[in-house]
Amino acid sequence: MRTAGPEYWMTNPGITAKGARKEFIDPEQIPWTDWLMPGTRFKLLYCNLVTGSFTVILQVDAGSVAPPHWHIGNVQAYIIDGGFYYDEDDKGETGMYTCEVAGAVHSPTSPQGTTMFAMVDGPIAGYGPEGELGAIADARLHYYIAAANDAVGHTQLVDYATDPSVGMHSMVPEAAK
Repeated sequence: MRTAGPEYWMTNPGITAKGARKEFIDPEQIPWTDWLMPGTRFKLLYCNLVTGSFTVILQVDAGSVAPPHWHIGNVQAYIIDGGFYYDEDDKGETGMYTCEVAGAVHSPTSPQGTTMFAMVDGPIAGYGPEGELGAIADARLHYYIAAANDAVGHTQLVDYATDPSVGMHSMVPEAAK
């Protein structure tokens, strides 16, 4: 009798059924959604409601200065165009990569504006003008903000449900609208 041990799975992996999920999406089909900071907007490409990670294209207007915020998880970003910096002597420009490490608190500046591809491993906590905690922006909040803008039809969504097309997230809380 043959058992389904590691050797079996290494030689007979089968093919994962993909259901209604598309493997590739065109970000041009996703509308821009206003983000939490004035002068910024995002396109939600991937949202993992289980782990809290999410992937966005973030667009920032010229002259923007982000309020101080704390990265609870790492953020990896690739600058598609424009640029931003935390310090004048260490500027990020088109084609450059950065990893904003978990625990970093900073206030980036973008004199010319920027568009970046960002993979976020956890929530971002924003602070108000008096140093008070203003918001914690996690994957679920980003999903609700984008859903309220009808901008999640092409988002790769991961949740405890095995098939996101079953409509588990068709209801956006009234507070998010």
